[in-house]
Amino acid sequence: MSAVWPEERHHVVVLDDLDFQLLNALQFAPRASWTALAPVLRTDASTLSRRWLRLTEAGLAWTTCYVLPERIQVYSADGRPLRSSFAVIEIRCEAGRREAVIAAIAQKSAVLNIECTSGPRELTINVSAPSPSALDAYVADHISALPGIVSTSTRFVRTIYQEGSEFDLRALTSAQRGSLNGLLPHDLPDRDPAEPSKLTQQVLQALQPDVRRSAVEVAAAIGISVPMARRTIAQLTRSNWVRMRADFAHDLVGWNASVQMWMSVPQDSLATVAAALSRHPAVRLCASTVAPDNLVATLWMRELGDLDGIELSLRRRFPDARVTDRWMVTRVAKRMGALFDEAGRRYGYVPVPLPGL
Repeated sequence: MSAVWPEERHHVVVLDDLDFQLLNALQFAPRASWTALAPVLRTDASTLSRRWLRLTEAGLAWTTCYVLPERIQVYSADGRPLRSSFAVIEIRCEAGRREAVIAAIAQKSAVLNIECTSGPRELTINVSAPSPSALDAYVADHISALPGIVSTSTRFVRTIYQEGSEFDLRALTSAQRGSLNGLLPHDLPDRDPAEPSKLTQQVLQALQPDVRRSAVEVAAAIGISVPMARRTIAQLTRSNWVRMRADFAHDLVGWNASVQMWMSVPQDSLATVAAALSRHPAVRLCASTVAPDNLVATLWMRELGDLDGIELSLRRRFPDARVTDRWMVTRVAKRMGALFDEAGRRYGYVPVPLPGL
């Protein structure tokens, strides 16, 4: 008797070298014009425009932006300084209720990421809030109380050593990278800004679903003049507290294995281990947490077997750093506001909150 399996949801899409080079170039310079990128990628602007349209319409690639909370100081209504809190929440669901739970939490803006994982939990999510107490209350009132959820467990993040926008496709030559450097703003401010103006916030929100929106589109969306939109976009592009990034559906274009790896690292070597781990090309995110497992890394790999070499290398370099758990990420339902269907393609967007704004 032969087993009948459900049709495979994920169909890998074959991208060519130019597709990957285009994605990699936009990782460095998300708002660079096609005209500026054309000589770097040795093609013409119309070809790049068509390629990007094909990738975005297929839900394979997109751009977004968000605030780096550690780079900006904002205040509560009564004048207290606020610093955003961030946590990993494990969710256990009732049997057969996982998809209903995903649907219930996907539209919540404070829930930045949703992943289906292996192990004793069905889901892990990332939540952002203005403070630890606000985050705790949010999870209690808006997550744990939802129908279909059996239990939740919260791990607060202490320091983010590497975040998703720093993941490098490594599809460009050193000469191409050098050329892209000339397209980047170099007059970044030396200090963190005061609380952004209402106009700055409006323009930032207009760019969140698509960083490549033109000044004309942004101006029409929020009702300001095109020159004002252009100036504000330029200010945001040069700022050190806004992260603009290009992203892609990794599991559809060749990264076939995604794992969250948890480690227990002695405090006196935590920063050293985190720095070394962050430099590995497979590591997308690396952060310390307030938990016995005090370091977590998200890895994107071509094959699951690649994890063996990564762990062995870590063990040899840092014998006191112990890998305590590994979770397979079997599906991504949301990533920094981007929503994904069951086939892994982006189909929508929920605005990411601007910390304290």
